[in-house]
Amino acid sequence: MMGRVRYHEPWCHFSRVIDEYILYVIRDGDMYLEENGVRMHLKAGDFLLLEPNLPHAGYKAASCDYYYAHFKHDRMSRALDDEQAVESMKETRRKSMIGYNLDEIDPTDPVIGIPKRFNVSALEYRQMLHAAVEAYDRREEQYKRSVSTQLHLFLMMVAHEFLTAECAKEDTKRKKSEVAVDSLIRYLNAHYTENITSDQISERFEMNFDYLNRVFSSVTGSTIFYYINMLRISNAKQLITTTNLTFAEVAYLVGVEDRYYFTRLFKRYVGMTPTDYYRAAHTLPPKEGETV
Repeated sequence: MMGRVRYHEPWCHFSRVIDEYILYVIRDGDMYLEENGVRMHLKAGDFLLLEPNLPHAGYKAASCDYYYAHFKHDRMSRALDDEQAVESMKETRRKSMIGYNLDEIDPTDPVIGIPKRFNVSALEYRQMLHAAVEAYDRREEQYKRSVSTQLHLFLMMVAHEFLTAECAKEDTKRKKSEVAVDSLIRYLNAHYTENITSDQISERFEMNFDYLNRVFSSVTGSTIFYYINMLRISNAKQLITTTNLTFAEVAYLVGVEDRYYFTRLFKRYVGMTPTDYYRAAHTLPPKEGETV
């Protein structure tokens, strides 16, 4: 169940115990709510997830405009240790970032950490919830699946923003070099197809390259240029198996202009030539006397 409620006159939430999760996102106004003895004052942009089988009730009347969603999930539960859960989420993000498109690493995690309370005042959140409510109200074919998908995406975005905020808090306590490594990973993931030099990296991150490279290696397990090449070769493997591009075109698209250097690089990292890899991926026998 999902919808939007507008109370123009002061209103106090009724008392109840229910076996569902209830999501509230405040558009405007105030909501004064108590859950299991804990009082909360919600304002515009606030997100709150009420838990099943815990009593909740309003403790003060106020006008309020808010979205709500009721749902059940038998595999959803409260973390036993909030701090440990956040650290686990940070580690999952780190693995995901350094495992970008690498076939050998699958950082996909079915678990997301949703905060109990957070502020999601950005317009895109309001638009997403508005679209979900409209779809629910129209009741057209597949509306339940559509609304569930939109709500899931909304919760994933909230989880992402929450973790980003937690990481930002930690950055104030971390060494400059460790923060720079996180930024460098993001930069390389987005720009690996470009011609990247050690001087450019040093200038961009205002740090000695050799020192940054040592810190990068301690965090990721690889040097900066090994990581760049792994990104290039990993994406080259995907292009080879999913497109009909020539090897020269593949090399260019992943940031290697010399096709022959690309062949040597590919063999160094994969253990076979691009031609052999293509044939293995498509289960084609090698042609007699064929060279790469």
